[in-house]
Amino acid sequence: MQLNQMRRKISWVTILLVLQRSPVLPWAKNALLFFGSITEKVWTWKVALPVVATSGGWHSLSGASSYVTSNQSNSATVQEGDSYSFTFFTRGYRAYSFKVEGLPSGLTYNGSSTSPTISGTPDAAGSYSIEITGYRWSGLRGSSTAVYTLNLEVEAPENPTASPLSLWSDSDTTDFGNGWHQSSWFGTFYGNTGGWTYHLKHQWIYLAETANGGLWIHDDSLGWLYTEKEAYPYLYRYSNGHWLYDLSDLTTRKFWDASDQITITP
Repeated sequence: MQLNQMRRKISWVTILLVLQRSPVLPWAKNALLFFGSITEKVWTWKVALPVVATSGGWHSLSGASSYVTSNQSNSATVQEGDSYSFTFFTRGYRAYSFKVEGLPSGLTYNGSSTSPTISGTPDAAGSYSIEITGYRWSGLRGSSTAVYTLNLEVEAPENPTASPLSLWSDSDTTDFGNGWHQSSWFGTFYGNTGGWTYHLKHQWIYLAETANGGLWIHDDSLGWLYTEKEAYPYLYRYSNGHWLYDLSDLTTRKFWDASDQITITP
């Protein structure tokens, strides 16, 4: 019995010595280390997975989880002096405050987080890039969205076509009532809308206004004469192309003809 036990011990010692010198044992060690590292990683993933799964539920405004947008176009044109309104909001998570920068004069942001709106009447022509940023918390605190840009073109109004300056609507014409008027440049006359008009110096004349506010005057003696506020007392005589200078007073009608160097008393 003892002899058999001794033989067994010698056999195991021999096997261990052989394995130690062979490549089998190092390979076994490496295999154990390899599978051990995988096991460690598996346990690491097992612990990490719940964290990853719950992070998407956080109220984060960064990245693609939330962004500023609008049902209106982010490019608009408005005329200076016209009212304009732009409403925006966030998709994804709600922003509790917004920063709005680059507003033109006349437009304001209402400061609301539930119905944020830019509105007003722009009063300065130009091109504006209005930048809007949403924040997680009130007071512009916490994580933020990417900047949303509203491109607004404010155009200057077209110059309105000036209405012809009428002798009767001129601010320098006083209406005395009963058809009598006094013009600072044309004198005192009776008549409301043109046609036959009685002038204190020229008596009965026929008046016809032009589109630019000038006056064609028909005189029985001189024919057609043309004048306007900036030209009077010079009158252009259509029949001969001469310019006449009005020297008339309440008792005598007379004109100086510069071309013929004569005084005309019709």
